[in-house]
Amino acid sequence: MVRMRGDIPDKIYYSISEVSEYTGVEPHVLRYWETKFSKLRPKRVGGNQRKYSRSDLEIIFQIIDLLYEQGFTLEGAEKKLTTGGGQPEVDTTPEGLQREISLVKRELEGILEIMGSETDSPVAQEG
Repeated sequence: MVRMRGDIPDKIYYSISEVSEYTGVEPHVLRYWETKFSKLRPKRVGGNQRKYSRSDLEIIFQIIDLLYEQGFTLEGAEKKLTTGGGQPEVDTTPEGLQREISLVKRELEGILEIMGSETDSPVAQEG
């Protein structure tokens, strides 16, 4: 179960299994991301166990957004995190394009819903 950021308990450190549960990212992917993202460096404690801070969790949420929502590659996401640069790369596979179409459709439906609720209000009808 992926939790929203506000639902995550306020602790000093989180285990890799807790981070995996909160973010929906498998532990092996989190370990791999440590090799790809210079900003992601969890503290190592006895027995070489990883302990993630709240700021590490925020970086992971940024990585998730860059990779899965904005379509960045690993390299592009790393550049964006470290320099603020980089451009999203569009996945032109049929699955990637379908994902993009779904995102645009959801955004448009949200806009239509907002517009519909604004025109239904008494204030909008008076104007």
